[in-house]
Amino acid sequence: MHLSDFLSSIVNAFKQTSITEWLIFITALIYVILAAIENTWCWLFGIISSAFSIYLCYSGKLFLESGLQVFYIGIGIYGWYQWLFGSEVKAELKVISFSLNKNSLLIILGCFIWIPFGFVAHRYSTQVMPYLDAFITAFSLIATWMTAKKIVENWLYWIVIDSLAILLYTYRGFYLIAVIYFIYTILAFIGYLKWKRKLKV
Repeated sequence: MHLSDFLSSIVNAFKQTSITEWLIFITALIYVILAAIENTWCWLFGIISSAFSIYLCYSGKLFLESGLQVFYIGIGIYGWYQWLFGSEVKAELKVISFSLNKNSLLIILGCFIWIPFGFVAHRYSTQVMPYLDAFITAFSLIATWMTAKKIVENWLYWIVIDSLAILLYTYRGFYLIAVIYFIYTILAFIGYLKWKRKLKV
């Protein structure tokens, strides 16, 4: 396929993009930008984006991703509260860092979640790319909790997760959502640098 044909197919795909995908694109983009600059309102847009994503993922047979979006709504409420009142004195939460040992334990925990999720999805459902989706789901659970607790390394987890999500959504033909995750990957890198500076203040 020539480059012009490839670009033309991408343009046509975007023309067929649903309103739901556009709403996810806009709200999700606002969420990550606000999170990167440590603005508490990010959680509201994250919740809205997840609500739209539940339908999109379920219709695309990404059942684990659909369940993950339900979790995102719950953790969005939790994260909103944590960012406002999560410190020991019920004040705004500060950015912290986890040691290599603590991050290693989180990675091990992620693997314990990932493998059973992938096996069940592969064996008992019509889930598309079950092990990849399970990996994204498992580590997104952990990374979202880390974001809610303002652990700076959450952005490193998101860089890996978002990069893999690009492949998953491209495979399902959700090109606009794949673009979102490409932007997420860049913003996750920016977010890491910004939050890292907060540790030195």
